[in-house]
Amino acid sequence: MRNLTKYTVRFRAIAFFLCLLIGFASPALTSAESLNQGLGSAEDNGIKLTLNGYSIVNHGHTIRLNYTIHSNSNIQVDPYAKSLMASPHIWIEHTLVREKSDTFKKVGNNLYKGTIEAQLHQYRPENPHMTFKTHGILNQKGQWTIRFILNNADY
Repeated sequence: MRNLTKYTVRFRAIAFFLCLLIGFASPALTSAESLNQGLGSAEDNGIKLTLNGYSIVNHGHTIRLNYTIHSNSNIQVDPYAKSLMASPHIWIEHTLVREKSDTFKKVGNNLYKGTIEAQLHQYRPENPHMTFKTHGILNQKGQWTIRFILNNADY
């Protein structure tokens, strides 16, 4: 009976180790990141929007777009604002993608970094063009449009 307890403890330790190993490996299995150092930028009314990169997460169902906003002037942002952009639109080819969330923080004088998450459609063409558009940033009207290619190898 004593040997049985000894083997049970060893089995539990091995099972625990395997669970930890799978847990550390799972982010690599569910996330892919763009290799680009920048997807593009657009500037209007002294405000520059740059898409820094993207990652595909949640088993290919969600895209995270990382962005930077830089303004030439000091524009006050409402501390309770949910987004720095007015109605951002994300298109894959000719299909509109629904935005799920937008988070941002001020990282310097007139400099903000953020992430927009959007739900991806299950069926996508190979290496589709993505278009990101907004008509307002930091309560300033304008037109910011950035196009890039979504690499199929990333999802």
